[in-house]
Amino acid sequence: MSTGLTQKEDLLVQSYYTFSLLAELCNNKLLESEYYDGMVFGVPQIKEDLRSIGIDNQGCVLIALYVMLVIPKEIVQQKYTSEYDSISEFLRTHTQNTSTTYRKDTPTVEYLKHIRNAVAHARVEFRPHDVVIFSDKNKNTKELFSTELPLSHLGEFINQLQKVHIAYSQDWHQQHSQCNR
Repeated sequence: MSTGLTQKEDLLVQSYYTFSLLAELCNNKLLESEYYDGMVFGVPQIKEDLRSIGIDNQGCVLIALYVMLVIPKEIVQQKYTSEYDSISEFLRTHTQNTSTTYRKDTPTVEYLKHIRNAVAHARVEFRPHDVVIFSDKNKNTKELFSTELPLSHLGEFINQLQKVHIAYSQDWHQQHSQCNR
């Protein structure tokens, strides 16, 4: 797939496809399979721990958000502005307990930018069975941002980000196939 992609675009596609593989392994119940039972791990403890924590865990959520928010910022955010506007509106609607001291957040809080920064700097916490908390801070200006996204809306947030990546991949394939005619 790398043909015709810049280094940054290739990194974006490979990262997203690797995350997609993790999601599909979960969907296909890899950890419950005979194949998994027969796998030999270099560190056997990891095999056992994976079975207990599962593939769809907090770490995987952080990976998904990193792949779909942090890596693509300069590559796809400009091209898919209406999709990202829709995602921002989703966040405005579904986040709660938001607080910000950022001057730029007046009159409109920049949820997507702050959540991206929170993910990029691993300032993400999970309150089990409740919310994911995103925190952003500017160490120079001492400005702070915090918001909570109920876990009941986390899947939809990831799904909306995923739609952008699917559109990007489809657009690339369409452009590439037209060039090869």
